[in-house]
Amino acid sequence: MNPKAKSKGRLAASKLKSRRTGKGKSPSKKVASKRKAAVKTRNKTAIAKARKRSPIAPSNKIVRIMGHGQFTVDSKTLKKLNDIDDAIVELVSMERSDDTDFKKKLTELNNMVVENGKPLDPHEIIRSDIILPSSDLSIDEAKKLFRGVGVIPGI
Repeated sequence: MNPKAKSKGRLAASKLKSRRTGKGKSPSKKVASKRKAAVKTRNKTAIAKARKRSPIAPSNKIVRIMGHGQFTVDSKTLKKLNDIDDAIVELVSMERSDDTDFKKKLTELNNMVVENGKPLDPHEIIRSDIILPSSDLSIDEAKKLFRGVGVIPGI
């Protein structure tokens, strides 16, 4: 037998052995799903630890203004925000609502959070209790958002 034929035979035998033992195979779907679950658990743990570290009182809520960051807001400010939110819901639900009044109320809503809230560290990942749109939201987009109770749940 020539040397070339011997090397081909050895190569074929090693491939056959690796197929039987599972060496050289890509991870199975089961292993990949376990890895994803482990990453998800780690992320949830990191969020829970961040919540424990943050100095947020139980009555305070975390409010995110899209494009501006997160703030903690106390219950007194939250009641004021709810009143403004209710006014925005009324403006949006009217057939011929005025765009300038809507913009004023939305800007007032965002300014109330910025002025009375305490900003959170932007590098810290904490789930927001309330998400407010930015001040440049159009009234047509707001009609989809501000329905029923609005963006702030009733207190």
